[in-house]
Amino acid sequence: MSFSSEVKKELANIEADNCCIKAELYGIIKYKATLKLSQAGLGFEIITTSNVVARRIVQLFKKVYNSLIDIYTAKRTKLDYKTKYILNINNNCFDILKDLKIMNDDYSLNEQINYEILKKDCCKSALIRGLFLVQGSVNNPETDNYHLEVILNNIEDVNYITNILQMVNIHPKMIERSKGYVLYLKKSEQIGDFLNYIGAVNNLFQFEDKRIKKDYNNYVNRIINCDIANEQKAMNSAKIQLDNIKFLTENQGLVNLTQRLTDAILLRTTYPDYSLSELSSVSEEVIGKYITKSGLSHCFKDIEILCEEIKGKK
Repeated sequence: MSFSSEVKKELANIEADNCCIKAELYGIIKYKATLKLSQAGLGFEIITTSNVVARRIVQLFKKVYNSLIDIYTAKRTKLDYKTKYILNINNNCFDILKDLKIMNDDYSLNEQINYEILKKDCCKSALIRGLFLVQGSVNNPETDNYHLEVILNNIEDVNYITNILQMVNIHPKMIERSKGYVLYLKKSEQIGDFLNYIGAVNNLFQFEDKRIKKDYNNYVNRIINCDIANEQKAMNSAKIQLDNIKFLTENQGLVNLTQRLTDAILLRTTYPDYSLSELSSVSEEVIGKYITKSGLSHCFKDIEILCEEIKGKK
């Protein structure tokens, strides 16, 4: 089961008061339902590929509206051929939509947000939970990219949902795609806050645990790669220094060099594979005095310049 499915499974088992159930249903209907008018009268349809979400919707309708829901299954003909659950609500539809202020008395749709049903903070959270159940997804934190998104149909809803999330210090970004407006989060801390806000506490702990392990492994890998790169860099520098010493020995000799340069040469030829830091650490033992890493770097730079001068004369 995917991490997104695990989150929805946890959300589907949350117990809530009637006010929050109505807010959750408001989000489910407003952001996912399709209205239908037939000989049987007014109805609406909700389609989901999640069995637990379908059961959640049935339970919510039954608890607050005592509605009977017809459920059908079908295979999606595109993408992954998942089973889709088609929920048809055909009884008391007008009363339900009117109660939630999704429809007006004259059967026209109410385009305004029902602020009355969303007065309480817990109900705002329930609205976002309903939205995520039917229009949301979140990546497994073990993957390369953190990503959580919900899909909305119009910019007014985007602004309202964004404002609710910003009130709890969650700051989604928005992009417009062919399927609608996508509100998304990329930062792991923000995704964790979102899961906590909608009530997916257990999966929040799993998310954080996996994120910490992943980040730690990435950190260790970066350190190892950095050490390897530094070691390779030190080996390349040591080879250049040894080549310069060999050139200087063959073309001029070392008799007329200053003491500091001969000390550096002695250290490098004694320990050809050492980094400058390692040469500095053994300098007192080898030559009887301490030379800093910076001092050794200047010495080898002077030797390089001296070699270039000899090459120039030739």
